[in-house]
Amino acid sequence: MQLKKKLQAKVQKFLEGPAVQKLRQSAPVRIVGRGIAVCQAHPFPTAMLLLLLYRLALDLLYLTTLSPLFEYTGYTTELMPLPYLTSWAALLVFVPFVAGLIGRTGASSLLVTFINYFYFIPITSYFGCKGTVEIWFFIITLVYWALLLFWQYRIPVLYLKPLSKRQVKVVMVILTVVSCLLVFLISGKYTGFRFTLNFLDVYGIREEATSYRMPAVVSYLLSMMPIILTTLFLFWLRQKRYVPAVILGVTYIFLFSISAHKSVFFFFFLAILCFFFLRRWMLNWAPGLLAVLAGTAMLEYRGIGTFYLMSLFFRRMMYVPGSISERYLKFFSENPINFFRNGIMGKFHFKSIYSTGIARLLGEFCGNPDTNANNGLLGDMFANLPILLGLLLMPLLLILCFRLMDLATEKVPLKYLVPFCVFFASAFMNGSWGTVLLTHGFLVACLLLYIFPREEGLSQ
Repeated sequence: MQLKKKLQAKVQKFLEGPAVQKLRQSAPVRIVGRGIAVCQAHPFPTAMLLLLLYRLALDLLYLTTLSPLFEYTGYTTELMPLPYLTSWAALLVFVPFVAGLIGRTGASSLLVTFINYFYFIPITSYFGCKGTVEIWFFIITLVYWALLLFWQYRIPVLYLKPLSKRQVKVVMVILTVVSCLLVFLISGKYTGFRFTLNFLDVYGIREEATSYRMPAVVSYLLSMMPIILTTLFLFWLRQKRYVPAVILGVTYIFLFSISAHKSVFFFFFLAILCFFFLRRWMLNWAPGLLAVLAGTAMLEYRGIGTFYLMSLFFRRMMYVPGSISERYLKFFSENPINFFRNGIMGKFHFKSIYSTGIARLLGEFCGNPDTNANNGLLGDMFANLPILLGLLLMPLLLILCFRLMDLATEKVPLKYLVPFCVFFASAFMNGSWGTVLLTHGFLVACLLLYIFPREEGLSQ
């Protein structure tokens, strides 16, 4: 404690010293400080400007890096004035409504905001920069986007009274023991307790995982484990009980080692980052931070010749879902709609009209017969409903699902809530809504976050 006080005193003395005071009085620092003060005083116009800056950064990234490297996969460039200006005009219409959600702390507002960042705004860039995207696809995208925002603003938010602290602790202890035992039992039975963080051999492990032949119940439980283990890990960190937290961390690596899904690992990594480093201002400035990240991706390619950030984050997370959605429209405009027979309707014994899964079928249509072209949002709508009916139902259905998380998460601090919202925003972009609710653990997450300890206020 005395050492900490001495360090604090030295830091304070340094900050009050002549060197720092002289730096604070310098013209560049004063200009930056005034600019930040103006932005903080006017958050709404600042948010709109940052969103436009983010879109500009995406365009530059697509034109200078993504398209030259991945033109062979369909990311071509035929930059024409009309599509490009149309994409910007559409964005300008939506920017005020997207900016209105920035800074709100409700779960549904965060979910819709991240979907805007990762899906809809990149689609405007994809349409404008590629130049050959069908205008019909872009119009449908805009209508879907408008209705999603409309319902987000119009449907009221309700909350449930949280459980008592004593009840919460008992539930968390039982869940921790049962979850760890389950993961270790599955790991031992199917992988011989494999323990790896080798990201270079994930496809070999995944291929092996297809031969496990797990019972359906075990498979469902395993798919929900990332949500359950992460929630428990954050709970014990919050309680400053580091032994169970470490045990859960080790258990999570065994979970990753079973089927080697990178999204499983990065979700856990994101949860750790948010717990220690997330601050409210980062959410307010998120579009600007994403623009800086896009600039960093371009510098990585120009500076050292690699493109990991561009490929793994921007291409895979932001451009691939939109481009696959376009392929879904093309396929199902020429082939029968499936009407959720691979999902909810299949539970009522309505057989799919296709002998192959929709995702594998679209993978073959996209030229990759050995991969699954999973898609949510627009792709989910194109595959399962007529377009007009889908536009009327799907945005409303999604917002009602998001309201379930609102219902369960009042006063859950941001550093716990944000990783779940990022994870499920990506899940809804890349999978059917019914699959996300059940298999990917959205409903389980709502239940666990409902029993998660609350705090007064959501600030960090």
